[in-house]
Amino acid sequence: MPRNGCGTMQKPTTVYRDIFTASPQAMAIFDAEAHLLETNAALSVFLKNRTVTLRPGMTLSDFVSPDFWNAPVLLLGGCAPGSATCSYLVSPPNGPNIDLQIRTTGQGDSFVTVSDASEEAADRDRLRDLIATRTQQLIASEERLSLIANEVPAGIAHIDRDFTILYANKRFARAYGITPAQMIGKNAYDVLHPHTMEQSSRFFEQARRGMLVDFEMRVELPKQKFKDVRTLLRPEKPSSGEVIGFYLVSIDVTRRKATMRALMQSQKMDALGRMASGISHDFNNLLTVILGNLLPLSERPDSADITEEFIMPAIAAARRGSALTRRLVSLARREQFDARPTDIGEAIREIYSLLQSSIPSTLAIELHQTASLPSAVIDRAQFEMALLNLVLNARDATGGRGRIDITLAPYVLPATEAEVSRLPAGNYVSLSIRDDGCGMSEDLTEKIFEPFFTSKTGGGSGLGLSMVYGFVEQSNGAIYVTSAPGQGSEFTILLPSVDLAPEEYGAPLLPDIPTTAPQALPGSAPDRGIALLVEDDADVRRALCRKLSTTGFTVLEAGDAEEALEVLELIQGITAVISDIDMPGAMNGVELAHHLAERHPDLDVVLMSGKPEHLEHDIWPTDVPFLKKPFTQQELLACFDHRPRQSQRN
Repeated sequence: MPRNGCGTMQKPTTVYRDIFTASPQAMAIFDAEAHLLETNAALSVFLKNRTVTLRPGMTLSDFVSPDFWNAPVLLLGGCAPGSATCSYLVSPPNGPNIDLQIRTTGQGDSFVTVSDASEEAADRDRLRDLIATRTQQLIASEERLSLIANEVPAGIAHIDRDFTILYANKRFARAYGITPAQMIGKNAYDVLHPHTMEQSSRFFEQARRGMLVDFEMRVELPKQKFKDVRTLLRPEKPSSGEVIGFYLVSIDVTRRKATMRALMQSQKMDALGRMASGISHDFNNLLTVILGNLLPLSERPDSADITEEFIMPAIAAARRGSALTRRLVSLARREQFDARPTDIGEAIREIYSLLQSSIPSTLAIELHQTASLPSAVIDRAQFEMALLNLVLNARDATGGRGRIDITLAPYVLPATEAEVSRLPAGNYVSLSIRDDGCGMSEDLTEKIFEPFFTSKTGGGSGLGLSMVYGFVEQSNGAIYVTSAPGQGSEFTILLPSVDLAPEEYGAPLLPDIPTTAPQALPGSAPDRGIALLVEDDADVRRALCRKLSTTGFTVLEAGDAEEALEVLELIQGITAVISDIDMPGAMNGVELAHHLAERHPDLDVVLMSGKPEHLEHDIWPTDVPFLKKPFTQQELLACFDHRPRQSQRN
């Protein structure tokens, strides 16, 4: 403080004096010679309450002496030469301890504060308890945040501007095969795959400039693993506003994308089915007309050369067209699916010789089954066709040289995989067909089940693997493909066991028709009575009329159901009705069959169509066979020969 010419300290200014006087803290001021200069009112009250009286001319030494306080005075700290602070503790016998704090200025003046030590101790204890409580709360909060960060289904990291990893949760570090402690302090370029950093560098740069960034990409992880990841980048901005780093959140969307791909594939197959169902009827009607006119020509003995060179190839082509429409409709799940509990191992062993004969001797095929299998619920005929398609596909991939392994094993589908595949969890039969052929790229594996898609240089229908996919879907199973260029391919099919299927299996939708048919028609067809042919297409009706006539029927024609009923009312002696299903008018073929079953129960009724979707949607009449256009003469006769003749029923 400033001094006057006599060396004594000047009185404080009015402002400082007012503050000093009014302060609730008991204080005293001693000059550089340690003489008492000033005390405030709070000190007078404090000393009065403790029956201690200030004496004129007392020094700082007197103020801290036991005689002044009538009590022991303990030096707590400070007071060393050159020290600016000094602490004493006064311990009166009949009162609380008193705390003396002395602070000396650079000019030698000393300021003394006097306070109740018990209150200060209590304040310190309260502050220490508060700090401890807040510390425990902070630790608990950090533990909760750490638990949440480690348990959320996402990888979380904190990265600075130089791409140094400051924090990583367990999921993020586990993806790269290390722990969070091992990852912290490393540069992102040393942890993430170079391809990942190359593809995402522009997004990181946007985040470094303060932008909010969301993007999806396929990342490569250690051990050649790949995942589809959605990444969110959020910049870290302190109060200054400058970006000093960013937070990274990576969400694995591999399962979601796989589910979306499966859904899209299912929608494609459904669209194909609708298209196939729509055109199959008209297309099969055309084939019926073609075959109905070609077959009589092929039976003429005076045109053997023309028949062999022109007519038979045309007949074969028409039948291939019929087979193609049948395969298309099968893909669309429009055909009858006769699912039954089947021993998969036995089914494969029964056609094993067929599989071996379908491949060259330079290609080995092996069947492996190390454990007993539960029965699977499948359509056996479609299963055999699917297996043959997969083996032939492997044959083409290997170029006829190498190895094909067929592996059977029981498989328990866990809930996590079941959710992705949209299947119930439980017991399945796993069928794997692996080859050591050329393999496929990732883009190719996503397209191979699409109808009409083929990668064969020699060309192909592009329906083989689509039929496999359709069979698996109808069986309520799943199919997976694992392949890489130069490393072969593996197709894995999961087929549900009996315990995942309904307990009862309904009988086939239609009455069974014997597959054996007469090898040749007799020289003169027997008289089979009068048949009423109901068909709206005149060309088809003409071809079918010729076919029925050669089997021994006298044929009457009708263009729709209403006309057929009128003919039945006018003409007696009709023994059979062969009707198309899709016809104009108020009544279709199925409704006509129901009507005839009620009004004319003695009639033999056969329904025909170029598309079989009615087998799924219509209530089928009892004991009414179905013919799928185009059909052969033997198939037509089988519909009548396996049933009791009308006269026998009468």
